[in-house]
Amino acid sequence: MMEPGLGAVIFLTFAIIIVFSLGAWLVYRVMTKPGAHIGSRLPKHDPHAEADPTDPSHLGPGDSPDDGPDELR
Repeated sequence: MMEPGLGAVIFLTFAIIIVFSLGAWLVYRVMTKPGAHIGSRLPKHDPHAEADPTDPSHLGPGDSPDDGPDELR
């Protein structure tokens, strides 16, 4: 006959294996659909978005992205 605690350990072990297997199967099922990654649902370009402050295309002559505000110099 099994000890009283051994049955609980065996049950919990199988329960954890089943829960993780079900979770892994659900993740696999969702992520293998076409267009499942989050980048496919993001907008390509937002014309109303603010300019990226690190984007060098909007800097004028003599400006550097490494330069901070003049008050801190």
